[in-house]
Amino acid sequence: MGLYSALLILAILLIRFGITKAINKTWDSSVDFKELINYIILSITVIVVAIPEGLPLSVTLSLAVSVKKMLIDSNLVRRMEAC
Repeated sequence: MGLYSALLILAILLIRFGITKAINKTWDSSVDFKELINYIILSITVIVVAIPEGLPLSVTLSLAVSVKKMLIDSNLVRRMEAC
């Protein structure tokens, strides 16, 4: 979810940037390049902030799946961390 929202934010900011530059018909290389870099950094920030939210859930689910697979193989699992 975080990756998709970051890509959506990047797309919206780039569309906004393009429309603004098309309307104003101005281009300053250094200022515009910095603005584009800021948009990319904002998207990366959204990804970095959103990923830790789903990490505990994915770890728990993968451990539960591995416990189920070991149960099918008749292995005794006392702790999920052992998987």
